[in-house]
Amino acid sequence: MKDICKINLHGMRIHVFTIILCLSCIATSGVAQHQSKIDKWLEILQSSKNDTVKLDALNNLGFAGDDYGLLSKQYIAEALQLSSLLRLKNEKAFALLNQSFVFNKTGKYDSSLLNILKANQIYNGKDSVLHARFYARYYFALGMLTLPQGNDKDGTLQNFLTALRFAKLSNDAYLISVCYGAVGKAYNYLRQFDKSIESNKEYLAFAVKGGDTLILAKAHQNLSAAYLNAGNISLHETHDNEFAKLVTYLKNPQFSWLLINNRGLAFAEKGMIKEALIEALHSIEFATKQGLSANDLVASYYAAAYCLNLSGEYQRSNEFMKKVEAMADSSHLPEYKMYAASGMAENYFKLNDFKNAYEYLSKQLLLSDSLSSEKVKINSNYLHIKNKIEQKENLIKQQENTIRKNKTIQYLMAGGIFLIILLAMLGYKYYRQRKKNQEQRIQELETEKQLLSTQSLLKGQEEERSRIAKDLHDGLGGLLSGVKLQLGAMKGNLFLSEENGHAFNRALDKLDESISEMRRVAHNMMPETLLKFGLRQALSDYCNGLSYKQTFTIDCEFRGLENRISQSTEVVIYRIVQELINNAIKHSGASHILVQLIQQDEENLNITVEDNGKGFDASQTTAITAGLRNVSSRVKYLNGKMDIQSQPGNGTSVYIECKLNANG
Repeated sequence: MKDICKINLHGMRIHVFTIILCLSCIATSGVAQHQSKIDKWLEILQSSKNDTVKLDALNNLGFAGDDYGLLSKQYIAEALQLSSLLRLKNEKAFALLNQSFVFNKTGKYDSSLLNILKANQIYNGKDSVLHARFYARYYFALGMLTLPQGNDKDGTLQNFLTALRFAKLSNDAYLISVCYGAVGKAYNYLRQFDKSIESNKEYLAFAVKGGDTLILAKAHQNLSAAYLNAGNISLHETHDNEFAKLVTYLKNPQFSWLLINNRGLAFAEKGMIKEALIEALHSIEFATKQGLSANDLVASYYAAAYCLNLSGEYQRSNEFMKKVEAMADSSHLPEYKMYAASGMAENYFKLNDFKNAYEYLSKQLLLSDSLSSEKVKINSNYLHIKNKIEQKENLIKQQENTIRKNKTIQYLMAGGIFLIILLAMLGYKYYRQRKKNQEQRIQELETEKQLLSTQSLLKGQEEERSRIAKDLHDGLGGLLSGVKLQLGAMKGNLFLSEENGHAFNRALDKLDESISEMRRVAHNMMPETLLKFGLRQALSDYCNGLSYKQTFTIDCEFRGLENRISQSTEVVIYRIVQELINNAIKHSGASHILVQLIQQDEENLNITVEDNGKGFDASQTTAITAGLRNVSSRVKYLNGKMDIQSQPGNGTSVYIECKLNANG
């Protein structure tokens, strides 16, 4: 009996630390979202009609409400009722998972398991990535179910790790923090305190990044508990002090109660039992005054009973243990009832009341067997679920592989279609460009043909002009000169009357005029000066000859014509200027004509002919004379451009740009 009671004492110590640390972890396993979101959900409940928006708010409050001192149970019950009324299965699945947490707290593990199964059936076969929020809560619920059983601690950890992975996919900050806390708790149960510390450090980094006061407070509290489990009192106190600073900003009194319990735990760990008892009694007073849950109050009573046991006050310890037993019985907390029986068995043994010690020890064993049987049953059902989960995960992996393959095929098809479209567009662009090039080439050939025709025509005209001018000068000119010489000789041998002598002299004068006119015509048809001395001299002579003893003047300006250009081009330019000057003389009645020829370089020549005559309306096509059309054809022959600026009463200006190498 003594040995058994010693074992019970050891078990009682384990129960105290396990229960209080478990409560600490449960309280810190969920991290609240911003207060504004809670207020928004509460506002929706007051103003919104019965729809998915209201149902979503109820589910969120059912999951997070406890962190704000709200009664999550009432929101969960309302969510279940409304989801059934509206026949919204997906939303009902969330409500069922929320209710499973309530069942876990009261030891109704069968009911909790049934709810998880129902929720899973609703989402069975749905894409896990698209529904990451549900699967995070689902695996979290499985972990919370198996955690108290203690039969599959590794499986519990894997459930929480899977929940954390899905929570991160959902981008739900509250859900992520819940899962971080659960992972740390699972490591504590496995007594892997170094990993618990590492996980809670990640949790704290996540909290700091988020900047939410409540999240930060809970992260510090979780890390504080992890260091306490590992026996690092110094770092425990550091993070516990940070938690204490932030508690004053939190609206939920449970955090203040948790702070008191943390201090009591720290005192007990350091062997300061008297101080630990003071904190335990303080936590009872605080929990009672604030109306905290039965779980919180029974934990405080059990901690006080444990401290009294350690201080040797066994009778008083039993008084608190009986309180624990009564509250556990009324609140359906069978594990606390078993812990109370174990503690009283130990206390009665210390008081040498072996009868009651044996009675409570038997009661403890009976409760332990009952709980073990329940746990075996739960564990059997859980293993069945776990097998289904593994099958489902394999199916999900197969589906994901199929989706990846389908996406790869889709990407390849899309890439192929894009490539075909691109090639078609390039082919069409190439066809358009080729067609455009062909049309451009045809146009160029037609232009070249026209230019060649014009060139041939102009060349023929100039050759014919040259031939006629030569015939006139050498043939008719020589003949007329011969006749003049013969008549001159005859004049000296003839005896003519004065009257006949005057007639004969007039005939000789007429003959001289005819010879001069013939020479002028021949010169105009093909000026010898142009052929011998070039464009500059020929145009100067031509202008001087035209303006000699006339009522108009012609000014010529030349720049850059020091070197001769090709003879054919010189002839064409000469004809252009000749035609423009003749038009100005015949049609404008000008008193002054300006002729400018400017050679910019070896390829470009600008021609300007201006007069101060009466001008004409250049926009009227009827104003374009045959002479201007001849000029235009010669400009085209030189691949040039012509611009005519004229208004009635303001004179005329003709500007021409020529390409000297176009047809040289």
